[in-house]
Amino acid sequence: MPEAQARQLQDRLPHRAPFRFLTSVERLEAGVSGSGSWEVTGLEDFFRGHFPGDPVVPGVLIGEALAQLAGLVGLHTQSDPTDRASGGRLVHIDIRFDQPVVPPATLRLSATLTRELGPLRQFDVSAEVADVRVARGMLTLAQVGGGAA
Repeated sequence: MPEAQARQLQDRLPHRAPFRFLTSVERLEAGVSGSGSWEVTGLEDFFRGHFPGDPVVPGVLIGEALAQLAGLVGLHTQSDPTDRASGGRLVHIDIRFDQPVVPPATLRLSATLTRELGPLRQFDVSAEVADVRVARGMLTLAQVGGGAA
Protein backbone atom coordinates (compact mmCIF):
# COMPACT_ATOMS: atom_id res chain seq x y z
CA MET A 1 0.00 0.00 0.00
CA PRO A 2 1.41 3.45 -0.87
CA GLU A 3 2.73 5.30 2.18
CA ALA A 4 0.50 8.35 1.65
CA GLN A 5 -2.61 6.18 1.51
CA ALA A 6 -1.51 4.27 4.62
CA ARG A 7 -0.98 7.57 6.52
CA GLN A 8 -4.46 8.76 5.50
CA LEU A 9 -5.92 5.54 6.87
CA GLN A 10 -4.01 5.86 10.14
CA ASP A 11 -5.19 9.45 10.50
CA ARG A 12 -8.76 8.16 10.61
CA LEU A 13 -7.97 6.76 14.04
CA PRO A 14 -8.75 9.05 16.97
CA HIS A 15 -5.44 8.00 18.57
CA ARG A 16 -2.36 10.19 18.43
CA ALA A 17 1.15 9.87 19.84
CA PRO A 18 2.01 8.54 22.30
CA PHE A 19 -1.03 6.23 22.15
CA ARG A 20 -1.03 5.26 18.48
CA PHE A 21 0.55 1.83 18.20
CA LEU A 22 -0.23 1.12 14.56
CA THR A 23 2.99 2.17 12.80
CA SER A 24 1.92 1.16 9.31
CA VAL A 25 -0.94 -0.35 7.34
CA GLU A 26 0.16 -2.86 4.73
CA ARG A 27 -3.22 -4.09 3.51
CA LEU A 28 -6.81 -3.05 4.14
CA GLU A 29 -10.00 -4.43 2.69
CA ALA A 30 -12.61 -2.31 4.45
CA GLY A 31 -15.24 -4.41 6.17
CA VAL A 32 -13.25 -7.61 5.65
CA SER A 33 -9.63 -7.72 6.89
CA GLY A 34 -6.36 -5.90 7.18
CA SER A 35 -2.74 -6.17 8.19
CA GLY A 36 -0.26 -3.74 9.60
CA SER A 37 2.67 -3.42 11.94
CA TRP A 38 3.87 -1.83 15.12
CA GLU A 39 7.58 -0.97 15.29
CA VAL A 40 8.81 -1.20 18.89
CA THR A 41 12.23 0.36 19.34
CA GLY A 42 12.77 -0.10 23.06
CA LEU A 43 12.90 3.66 23.61
CA GLU A 44 9.16 3.95 24.35
CA ASP A 45 8.46 5.56 27.70
CA PHE A 46 6.45 2.64 29.08
CA PHE A 47 9.63 0.53 29.21
CA ARG A 48 10.89 2.68 32.10
CA GLY A 49 8.45 0.76 34.30
CA HIS A 50 7.74 -2.44 32.34
CA PHE A 51 10.25 -3.77 33.34
CA PRO A 52 13.46 -1.85 34.20
CA GLY A 53 16.44 -3.84 32.93
CA ASP A 54 14.19 -6.52 31.39
CA PRO A 55 11.83 -4.73 28.96
CA VAL A 56 8.69 -6.59 27.81
CA VAL A 57 5.98 -5.08 25.61
CA PRO A 58 2.81 -4.96 27.76
CA GLY A 59 0.17 -7.36 26.47
CA VAL A 60 -2.50 -4.74 26.94
CA LEU A 61 -0.69 -2.53 24.42
CA ILE A 62 -0.47 -5.39 21.91
CA GLY A 63 -4.23 -5.74 22.36
CA GLU A 64 -4.65 -2.01 21.77
CA ALA A 65 -2.54 -2.15 18.59
CA LEU A 66 -4.76 -4.97 17.33
CA ALA A 67 -7.88 -2.98 18.25
CA GLN A 68 -6.58 0.05 16.32
CA LEU A 69 -6.12 -2.09 13.21
CA ALA A 70 -9.53 -3.71 13.70
CA GLY A 71 -11.07 -0.24 13.95
CA LEU A 72 -9.75 0.60 10.51
CA VAL A 73 -11.02 -2.68 9.10
CA GLY A 74 -14.52 -2.57 10.50
CA LEU A 75 -15.43 0.95 11.54
CA HIS A 76 -13.71 3.44 9.25
CA THR A 77 -15.09 2.28 5.93
CA GLN A 78 -16.32 5.55 4.46
CA SER A 79 -14.91 6.46 1.06
CA ASP A 80 -13.80 9.90 2.30
CA PRO A 81 -10.30 9.41 3.80
CA THR A 82 -10.76 12.45 6.07
CA ASP A 83 -14.03 11.15 7.59
CA ARG A 84 -13.73 10.71 11.33
CA ALA A 85 -17.48 10.90 12.02
CA SER A 86 -17.71 7.33 13.19
CA GLY A 87 -15.42 5.59 15.59
CA GLY A 88 -15.41 2.76 18.02
CA ARG A 89 -14.78 1.65 21.53
CA LEU A 90 -13.21 -1.60 22.62
CA VAL A 91 -15.93 -3.48 24.50
CA HIS A 92 -14.51 -7.00 24.79
CA ILE A 93 -11.12 -8.59 24.37
CA ASP A 94 -10.07 -12.24 24.62
CA ILE A 95 -6.45 -12.58 23.58
CA ARG A 96 -3.95 -15.27 24.43
CA PHE A 97 -0.31 -14.23 24.62
CA ASP A 98 1.87 -17.08 23.37
CA GLN A 99 5.30 -15.43 23.61
CA PRO A 100 6.69 -12.32 25.28
CA VAL A 101 7.77 -9.49 23.00
CA VAL A 102 11.05 -7.77 23.79
CA PRO A 103 12.43 -4.75 21.95
CA PRO A 104 13.45 -4.08 19.33
CA ALA A 105 10.66 -5.86 17.48
CA THR A 106 8.30 -5.50 14.57
CA LEU A 107 4.89 -6.85 15.42
CA ARG A 108 2.96 -7.96 12.33
CA LEU A 109 -0.72 -7.46 13.09
CA SER A 110 -3.80 -8.91 11.42
CA ALA A 111 -7.52 -8.42 11.95
CA THR A 112 -10.45 -10.12 10.21
CA LEU A 113 -14.06 -9.09 10.70
CA THR A 114 -16.01 -12.22 11.62
CA ARG A 115 -19.38 -10.98 12.84
CA GLU A 116 -21.60 -7.90 12.96
CA LEU A 117 -24.56 -7.35 15.24
CA GLY A 118 -25.99 -3.85 15.23
CA PRO A 119 -23.19 -1.52 16.31
CA LEU A 120 -20.94 -4.43 17.39
CA ARG A 121 -18.09 -5.75 15.25
CA GLN A 122 -16.21 -8.91 16.23
CA PHE A 123 -12.72 -9.64 14.89
CA ASP A 124 -10.24 -12.49 14.88
CA VAL A 125 -6.84 -10.95 15.56
CA SER A 126 -3.24 -12.09 15.75
CA ALA A 127 0.27 -10.72 16.11
CA GLU A 128 3.59 -12.19 15.04
CA VAL A 129 7.23 -11.26 15.51
CA ALA A 130 9.75 -12.76 13.08
CA ASP A 131 7.13 -15.28 11.86
CA VAL A 132 6.42 -16.48 15.42
CA ARG A 133 2.91 -15.96 16.69
CA VAL A 134 2.98 -13.95 19.91
CA ALA A 135 -0.74 -13.23 20.39
CA ARG A 136 -4.07 -14.45 19.04
CA GLY A 137 -7.72 -14.19 19.89
CA MET A 138 -10.74 -12.04 19.31
CA LEU A 139 -11.98 -8.63 20.20
CA THR A 140 -15.21 -6.70 19.84
CA LEU A 141 -15.58 -3.02 19.00
CA ALA A 142 -18.78 -1.01 19.32
CA GLN A 143 -19.40 1.70 16.75
CA VAL A 144 -20.09 5.12 18.23
CA GLY A 145 -20.87 8.42 16.55
CA GLY A 146 -22.37 9.06 13.15
CA GLY A 147 -21.94 7.22 9.91
CA ALA A 148 -22.46 3.62 8.95
CA ALA A 149 -19.73 1.05 8.89
